[in-house]
This record gives sequence, C-alpha cells and structure tokens, in this order.
Amino acid sequence: MITIIGAGPIGTYTALKLAKYNEIIIYEKKKVSGTPIQCTGILTDSIKEHIKLKKEVIANKINTTRIYAPNNKYAEINFKKPNIIVHRDLFDQQIANEAEDKGVIIKYNLEYRDSKIYDRDNNKYSKLDSKYLIGADGPNSMVAKENGFIKNEFLQGAQAVIKIKNENIVDFYPHIGTYAWAVPEDEQHLRVGVAATKNAKRILDLVLKKYKGKIKEIQGGIIPLYNPQRQIQKNNVLLIGDAAAQIKNTTGGGIIPSMRAADTLAEAIKNKQDYQKSVKKKIGRELWIHYKARQVADKFKDKDWNEIIAIANDEKIKNILAKRNRDNITKIVSEAIIRKPSLLLFARKLI
Repeated sequence: MITIIGAGPIGTYTALKLAKYNEIIIYEKKKVSGTPIQCTGILTDSIKEHIKLKKEVIANKINTTRIYAPNNKYAEINFKKPNIIVHRDLFDQQIANEAEDKGVIIKYNLEYRDSKIYDRDNNKYSKLDSKYLIGADGPNSMVAKENGFIKNEFLQGAQAVIKIKNENIVDFYPHIGTYAWAVPEDEQHLRVGVAATKNAKRILDLVLKKYKGKIKEIQGGIIPLYNPQRQIQKNNVLLIGDAAAQIKNTTGGGIIPSMRAADTLAEAIKNKQDYQKSVKKKIGRELWIHYKARQVADKFKDKDWNEIIAIANDEKIKNILAKRNRDNITKIVSEAIIRKPSLLLFARKLI
C-alpha cells in the first residue's frame, strides 16, 4: 500500500503513475478536488506529454504574450505552439477521475494529522500503515512538517478574475512585485495577479488599475520557492509538487515540473531507486536555472529591466522565446547567450 496525502493534480497524477504496480489510497482534507482555485491555470504545450486534456477542461488557448518593462515598452512573443489555459477545477477533477478509473481510492474530508488520518466529520483518528507515504499536500505540507523536513520559503500570491474585453494576449510584468500577470480566461475575462514577498494584495490593486474591469472573484495563496538544497525524501516519506517546492521561481509555474517529478517518483519506487537523486537528475538543472535567474532578477533596477526587455525585442531572441517553451529553460538560456553574449553581463548581479 502506498498512501498519498493530497488530491490536487499532482497527488492524483502521481497516483495515476503508481497505480499500475501498486495499491494506492489518497487522503484529501477538502470535500472535493479542484477548489478553491489559487492558480492562473496557464500551461505550456508540454502538458500533452503527460495527459490528454478533455475539451471541456480547456478554457482558452493563447498564441501571444507581451513582456513589459518599467518604461512601458514590451517584447511581444508569438508562440509556435499555443499556451493552454485550463479551468483548474475541471483539470484537477479530470486527473482524479482518471486515477480512480485505474483503481486508486480517494477519500475526502480526511486529513493527515499527528502521523495518523483524522476524520473531520466524526472527530476520529485511524492508524496509518503504509509502505510509502507521499506528501502532495501543498506548500504548507503537514507531511513535511510532521516528518522533520525544512519549511518552504514562500511568495504571497493574489489574483482577481475581472470582466473586461481583451485581445487574448498574456501580459507579463517581471518588475512588478516579484512578478505580475494578466492571463485571458476568454475574450471577456482576465485573470490578473501578483506574486510578491509582501503586500501582494496592495500591489494587485495597483495592477488592476491598468485594466479597470469588473472584479468577479478574488483568489489568494502562497507560492513556494524552489531551493536546490531542499530535502524531499526521508526513508519512505517522499514529497512531490508544491510540498517539494518543485516550482519555476521565475514564473511560479509548477504543474509540468511536478508531473515530471511524479514520473520519476513512480520509476524510482518501481526500480527501488533513490527518488531524491533521480528527480534531481530529471528536473534539477531546469529548476536550478530558474532559481539562479530569480536571484539575478531580484537585484534588478528599472534600468536593468528596460535593458533586458529591449534585448528580448531583438528578432533573434524573440524567435528563440517563440519556439522554446518555459519548460525547456536550458535551451532558451544557452541559445539566447549564443545570440546575445551581452546577456552574460547580467550575471554580475550574482556577485
């Protein structure tokens, strides 16, 4: 028996990958998968490597993004393959349903507490006896906390869904807060949000003034920050997804890296390999580059952002950004430096 705590998309996807060779049970403290929504729901084309999305799960497809500098100039990137915007509740529920179809048992309204399973309805505890315990229970993972893992570092996230006619283009502001965004849910609605070390809601209010739409919903949460030194396995206890901070620190995206980690976790258990070492080999380099890029970006002044966005507007750089998605940052960085060696000057921010 393998026990997974958390029935979010990564917990259920991990179960789906493990179910072929193992008996799996998931405990989820919520009453249903996919709520509350705390995510932009934007995915690169890489999602197709892991799951075939149902038509009703896809909210929108985006072919263009604008990356803004403080001087209000921007680089416009036209993707070779569109980004996909999903309805996060339906996305989560699709993966949960597919896991259950493979024999995975999902039990809701039950949480991991004091190394046992706590029944929230009946105020009762039951013993947890499992060959492996997998924490897929989010950035504030109780599995991590109760098994002595170091706590994640976080950004605050705040997002509003607003009604406003738009051009179906993603706007990205790498200089506002830690970063900010406006993602079209459709041609009448935007998901406008901010990630910041503090005051995310106040910064969001300022960003919303750029769009002036009618607020339909406010969402919030925390975004873990990847640290290459973070331990994600202790004997038979393993962490995955936000619990393991398997996040691109430049954008907050974690679905694709976490799914790649889940593929690796399933193989590691099947072949009795070290999960920590295997996942580092699989996605460690990509996440490390995002980690270092975040360290550089955190030291940028407005003039640095103005300069780097101007560089991004070069047709050769725009072509690289158009054909390489964010889940292949190694190729983006290496090809960009070959085209524009002056980009190496920004590495001085690490000194």
